Amino acid sequence: MGVFFLSATRIFLMLLITQSSLEVKATKVLSKYYKEDVIMIDTFRRDLDGTLFYLSNSDDKVFIGYARSKFKTFDYLVLLDKDNTIKLVKILIYREMYGSEITSKRWLARNFIGRSEPRVFVDAISGATISVNSLKYSINNLLNNI
Repeated sequence: MGVFFLSATRIFLMLLITQSSLEVKATKVLSKYYKEDVIMIDTFRRDLDGTLFYLSNSDDKVFIGYARSKFKTFDYLVLLDKDNTIKLVKILIYREMYGSEITSKRWLARNFIGRSEPRVFVDAISGATISVNSLKYSINNLLNNI
């Protein structure tokens, strides 16, 4: 019994410490944003299209989600303050050949930064209509359910 408990504890700690490649990318992005290392703490909330994390050094929250593009999915990060206002949106991995304009910092900032309410309309990007609408829907879903 004692050996099993020790093994189960080790496995739990390994799962707690181990980060996925998306979480590693998100940590790098957040470290540049905060100019210091950050630790993301999983909320274990699974009702969204992604994972919500708390940050250990602030009252901010981080959401790592996914959305559909034409044939594949892409992964993105949303940084929210304590009032659920968007501070940062970053596309972490975009897997399509076309429509990569959605990763533009300027476009993401203009359409999402400073928002705390869902948006009906966002600026269109020629060649990325599906990705744009999918990201808008996914972020609106996040803002409605957080």
